[in-house]
Amino acid sequence: MPSEWPVVPLESLLRDSKSIAVGVMYPGPDTPGGVPLIKVGDISDGAVHSTPSYCISKETNYEYRRTQLDGDELLITLVGNPGECVVVQPHMKGWNPARAIAALRLKDSSLRTYLKTVLESRAGKHLIDAVLNTTVQKTLNLKDIKRLPIPVPPDEVVRGITQLADALITRITLLRETNATLESIAQAIFKSWFVDFDPVRAKQEGCALAGIDEATAFLFPDGFEESELGQLPRGWRIGKVEDLMELAYGKALKSTDRIVGQVPVYGSGGITGFHNESLVNGPSIIVGRKGTVGSLYWEDRPFFPIDTVFYVRTQHPMTYCYYLLQTLGLEDMNTDGAVPGLNRSNAYRLQIPIPPDEILATFDEVVSALRVRVFSNNKQAETLATLQDTLLPRLISGQLGLPETVQQVEEVLA
Repeated sequence: MPSEWPVVPLESLLRDSKSIAVGVMYPGPDTPGGVPLIKVGDISDGAVHSTPSYCISKETNYEYRRTQLDGDELLITLVGNPGECVVVQPHMKGWNPARAIAALRLKDSSLRTYLKTVLESRAGKHLIDAVLNTTVQKTLNLKDIKRLPIPVPPDEVVRGITQLADALITRITLLRETNATLESIAQAIFKSWFVDFDPVRAKQEGCALAGIDEATAFLFPDGFEESELGQLPRGWRIGKVEDLMELAYGKALKSTDRIVGQVPVYGSGGITGFHNESLVNGPSIIVGRKGTVGSLYWEDRPFFPIDTVFYVRTQHPMTYCYYLLQTLGLEDMNTDGAVPGLNRSNAYRLQIPIPPDEILATFDEVVSALRVRVFSNNKQAETLATLQDTLLPRLISGQLGLPETVQQVEEVLA
């Protein structure tokens, strides 16, 4: 980087020596209506996208009032994915982080996005990895955070980096939120058609159902009949999960055996890395078998499922299988004591309603259009994240000038 840029310890950017602290050590029981507690699991893609579901009591919060958020802090994860940063937003004021997260209060809060960019850059991650305590699990300590070297370019460069990073983060967040909305729409359609049977009830009452055309409504019967699963639309049959899909076993692939590539490797906790060869050509569904039992992931691309998961093979619409699996409570079907596990035979025996093929095909047509948009948004978000990981660190290091970087970002965002 330019020799005239000073490098300072992160501690010098804090308000004072007490302006960095871990969050709530002993949260106590979940307290509905209490103070939202931010856990590492609430953080994804560098943000907290919704209000945490776990809350602490006002008494516990008062005990840990030193880390209660004012809305202008920077959060850093200490375990899980150590070094992931969150710029606290005003709506998070009053929340409190858990002990696996450090809250930093800077002298100049406008530096938060810049500091996040530095710490999450390739060089920043390298420095953090070098100081991690790996005795039990990877852990980042406060004293090591304080000593991290931070380059301090001129104010106009800091402002430029902040503006660019904010623009990229805003676009990525918007894409993620759009995808969450699209997923909610797909889930709502599944619930309406296959759980609440709204098209059947509307037909039974002789009225039209909003959001469904005449051709689709024609496919549904106008009444119900009793079954082992209760009332089902007339003409639908009862089957088992094994009648609809196969839960195929993944294959062992140690991290040391992986060759760098673009193929995502899936474990029960999600993507665990990348490889140069796939085991499955997507789209398909990954189901957690060991560890995170019943976790579900949709993947459009070719992927490699390891031996802690199942993946779905079926001749029926994959979309229907995906949203059906979400309703079966697989996460509560742990059958192993020491290591949580999902028994395939138990899952296969679950009874399910099976609608006529014409209805499944129509559902697939409607929902596949939503999933195409989700996939496109994911690709764009990945492109922007890659741009953030490559351009901004080069800007911080002085390898790129601000005008040319702004031009490249504007071209992508256009």
